Amino acid sequence: MVSLFDETMKAPFGVVDMGSNGIRFGIVTALTRHLPVIYEERAPISLLEAQGEDHCIPKEIIEQVIASFLRFKTICRHEGVNQANVKVIATEATRVALNSEEFLERIYSATQWKVTILTKEQEAIISSMGIVGGGSVEMSYITSMHKELKEDRPRKRIKTSTTPVSLPYGAAILRKKLANCSNDKMRNKLFKTLVEKMAEAKETSGIPSYLKDHDGYTLYMSGGGFRALGYLSMANKDSYGTAKAKRMTYPIPIISGYSLTGDELKKLVDQYKNEDPEELINKLKVFRISKRRARMIPATCFLVSAIIQAIKIKRVFFSEGGVRQGICYHLLPFSEQVKDPLIEGIKSFVSSNPHALKQDEYNILYDFLKCAVPSLYLAPDHPLQLHRLIPAALYLANLTTHYPKETRAMAAFNMPLAGGPLSHVPGLLHSERAALALILAYRQGGEVPDPTFNAIQDLLGKQAVCVCKYVGRLMEILFLVSPRQPGTALIESGIQFKLCSTKEDDQEEGEAIIPSPVPYNIQRFYRPYTLQIIIPSHCPLLEAPAVISVIERMNKKIQHKKYELDDVLGLDGHQLRLFSVDTISILPDKLALK
Repeated sequence: MVSLFDETMKAPFGVVDMGSNGIRFGIVTALTRHLPVIYEERAPISLLEAQGEDHCIPKEIIEQVIASFLRFKTICRHEGVNQANVKVIATEATRVALNSEEFLERIYSATQWKVTILTKEQEAIISSMGIVGGGSVEMSYITSMHKELKEDRPRKRIKTSTTPVSLPYGAAILRKKLANCSNDKMRNKLFKTLVEKMAEAKETSGIPSYLKDHDGYTLYMSGGGFRALGYLSMANKDSYGTAKAKRMTYPIPIISGYSLTGDELKKLVDQYKNEDPEELINKLKVFRISKRRARMIPATCFLVSAIIQAIKIKRVFFSEGGVRQGICYHLLPFSEQVKDPLIEGIKSFVSSNPHALKQDEYNILYDFLKCAVPSLYLAPDHPLQLHRLIPAALYLANLTTHYPKETRAMAAFNMPLAGGPLSHVPGLLHSERAALALILAYRQGGEVPDPTFNAIQDLLGKQAVCVCKYVGRLMEILFLVSPRQPGTALIESGIQFKLCSTKEDDQEEGEAIIPSPVPYNIQRFYRPYTLQIIIPSHCPLLEAPAVISVIERMNKKIQHKKYELDDVLGLDGHQLRLFSVDTISILPDKLALK
């Protein structure tokens, strides 16, 4: 990719994204993977809508832009941002304006900020990095390629299309086109044109053969219009997934990481694509959807309907990321790009907390957990993503232990959710936020008197909840045995964890019994295991009632309640426990199994 800016730029720095439907400003404090933003703001100025039929940006709008830029410049000065380290970019609306040159000259004269207008190709590539939408529609693909480094270890690098496509079909433009369609014949003609353009864009973007999937593609959507669909979908669900008009009972109202199946997306856009925009704004009152955005929903649904017609969609994810985030990611050194944003964000969050684990403590605890968690559940392709969430949970596990007992689990549970301090941490799907919340809650005892707790469990499903409960209870025991200088007392105590798969004599080692018939995804990802906790004798860290009672009750604590057991794995008449725990006390003359 052709370099857009001086890549030696130092933090803190500011980025202004002068988009088609709003101007976004942010200050980033460090060029690290989680891109820590100390401040961000959006100026509600739609350059595209303001242009009108003459395709010129009106003088009053130019004055509003300059006023916003001068405000941004003052905020940068307050934060100690060098004015040379403020990057201003513009996209579709500025690119097509007939008075674009005059517009940019006015900005420079008032602020001394030079504006870089992205070409269509640059915008599409940056869109792939930031996952963006807005006044145009960018079609590309995102994957990772391996690059051999000097130490001969493969590392991942983002790869995007070399021929991305940018189409002038943003919500604002399409709304005008639809308004000019006076009958169904004209709408059908426009729809056919959209489908053809999307199909052409799919071919032009050069999707690699190994990404082509007969079951459909995974689509990533951003931009205000697309994000509105995500919020609309949330509002149409209650905590159990059934229809509930105009209410937000969905437990994680965060757009990044929200997901729908292709079928759910089609049902949603079919419901709204033929609505009258003016009527819709009077009857639609949804969290994070303004009247202006509500007016554009039919056009957005019309567009997405055409995309679905041209490209088979398996699943869609929504993203908060935009051009601003894409530019920042582009500026990251390769050594930062390959890091996990979740882990880096959490490390930054806990770095100044006196209750955070030291690295040697983390290492000891993680080694104990690996002995007790089946490798099946730590596989990178497991839907729970425990290979990322367990490290994340460990870094966070001790942060609420000093709270009053009745608040520990609730405070821990809320950390990764919408009301918690990690609501902004990147790299988490909603299912992963839910799993992390449950692990943290059960690590602190699991008593959370909040209806959101039940909604989060319903979001995950019974099998996943069972695994999260098991992992959280394991962490509860590890930190109970070794509360201060975590890990040290675990080694001193001699406690051991031995994991056994549930199997028959004629099965191969490591394979688990699953009654048949059973759904394939459950058979693949969820299997029963027994954990043996081996307790040496004469160890005061383990024999005290406060500790031994928790260890001995673990088997009961991780089991489903009686009414939940019948369909825990969707089997007729089978009540299968994913995890069972045996406590073995090593006495002087014998081995006692409790």
